[in-house]
Parts: sequence; structure tokens; C-alpha cells
Amino acid sequence: MSSLHVLRRALTTLVAAAATVLVTVGPASAAPAAPAATSAAAPSAVAATSAPCSSVRQIGDKKVVADLGISAFTVRQYIGWCRDAGGSTWMNFASVYVWDQYHARGTAYRSMVGVAVRGEPDTRGFTTGALRQQLSYSVPVRTTALCTQGWGKLARSGAESAQGLTTLVC
Repeated sequence: MSSLHVLRRALTTLVAAAATVLVTVGPASAAPAAPAATSAAAPSAVAATSAPCSSVRQIGDKKVVADLGISAFTVRQYIGWCRDAGGSTWMNFASVYVWDQYHARGTAYRSMVGVAVRGEPDTRGFTTGALRQQLSYSVPVRTTALCTQGWGKLARSGAESAQGLTTLVC
């Protein structure tokens, strides 16, 4: 098991525990958290809430995922003109949008989102959204020359939803 996989599993457990505590105690403030600076190699604490690139277009087919008996969220993959430490170029990123009907249930959840690369065991650009954040984006990654899929799932109260993968784009 890779160290990134172990780190992701520990982060998922921590997120679920924090969600349970926040639901029990309540948030410390109503102000939204600012997006954390991230690298493609390490998961962030909070996913961005707006598209991180320009000239964005969706690639592949979206995936709708059910949880708790209803349609819960949609995963999409995009290509856009993005900037990172290496400069500007075309990059892939993904989003998870939690449907209003699921959000209205009041369930404590955090979305997890990233870009899955064919043949690799871990996602790239992996991020975790803030508590009950309906729209989250992964970190843009330099994977346009590879076969990729948008990947997402929800962590909720000590459990996880099914994962969703968009269609493979090569």
C-alpha cells in the first residue's frame, strides 16, 4: 500500500471524525474557509469553490452517484488553461457537486475529488471539501497527455459513499 494511499485513508477517517464533532458541537464561525494552497502530491484540507482555470470545458461524460437511497452528487472532469509553479499550460481537474436534495437532508459530509490516471493506484490533485460544501474542485494537474477520469466520493459520519468516475478520456 503506497504512503499516499495510507495518508488518504487516514485523512478520510479524520474528516469523518471532524464532521461528527462539528455536527455535534457546531461550527466555530459562519465565515467560509479560504482555499488552502496545495500541491499535486499532497491532499489539501479544503477544496477550491470556484473553477481554478480559464478557458475551461468539460471532457468525458459526467457520473451521477447515489447515496442513502437518492441521487447524491455529480462528478465531472475538465480541461482548462491553468497556472502552477511550473507556469501555465493545459491541465485536467475534476469537480464534485452535491445535489440540493441530498444537501437538504442535513447530513454532515465532505466531498473528496481528484483526477484518476489509468494505471495509477492513487488520484492526482486530490482535495477534500469543507463541511457540507456543495461544489468542490480538485487541484489542476498536468495529465492532458494521459488517459484520465474525474473521481469523487463523499465522506460522511464515519462512512463513505460509493465512488464516482467519469468516462475515460485519452
